[in-house]
Amino acid sequence: MGERFQDRVAIVTGAAQGIGAAIALRLSREGATVIGLDIKRDELAALSAHLPRFEAEPVDLASLTDIARAIEKIRGKHSRIDVLINNAGVMDYVRIDLAGLEKWRRVMAINLEAQFHMCRLLAPVMMEQGYGRIVNIASTEAVQPEPHVSIYAASKGAIFSFTRAIAVDLAPFGILANAIAPGCIHTPMSIVNGVDETTTDVFQEWYVGKRKIPLARPGEPEEIAAVAAFLASDECSYVTGQTIIVDGGLTITN
Repeated sequence: MGERFQDRVAIVTGAAQGIGAAIALRLSREGATVIGLDIKRDELAALSAHLPRFEAEPVDLASLTDIARAIEKIRGKHSRIDVLINNAGVMDYVRIDLAGLEKWRRVMAINLEAQFHMCRLLAPVMMEQGYGRIVNIASTEAVQPEPHVSIYAASKGAIFSFTRAIAVDLAPFGILANAIAPGCIHTPMSIVNGVDETTTDVFQEWYVGKRKIPLARPGEPEEIAAVAAFLASDECSYVTGQTIIVDGGLTITN
């Protein structure tokens, strides 16, 4: 694999597993120095053990204090930050009439507010260097929600608009901002109450057998990482403010 991220420094939030780990792996193998932010110390340490040019930074992304401390440490060590991948996210299945403010605030803090804080703290660095790539991870739940995901869908829908707005703000400084909306991806988040949703009879009948997902399978984290790598690269030179849906065709079916 080529070295298209040679001499680039990238930050990936939620890097300990799933999509975040796949993105960290892709960027690192293509030459980037990757700083992985996550609350899961052991998983970060495991990545550090076998990824080239990977630095683990344990962070509670629900805490502005933790985020600010991590960014200050990273800026003290690295002269530039070229890529920001805002991937960290949590999901809480709950029907709206049973959803409390505490659940709302937790999901918003990690899924949306952490992206806001990461962008506002790193934008000055990218503005000064006249270059940057921001990739925010949203979800197809924002446009085609399943039951009991109102809070999660709200947080991911906001990312669509947030990404468009910061793309306008940052374009004069050579910074591109885009989002990815994954569909059904085979990650730890697809395991609900101990059951892998992609293996259930309902999933196999409707999403695979009857091709509710036209490609008739869940996606893999590496397939999201491939799109993220493009959006984070110099090859992405005239795409900004967009949300790329990566869902095997899920959202084009009725």
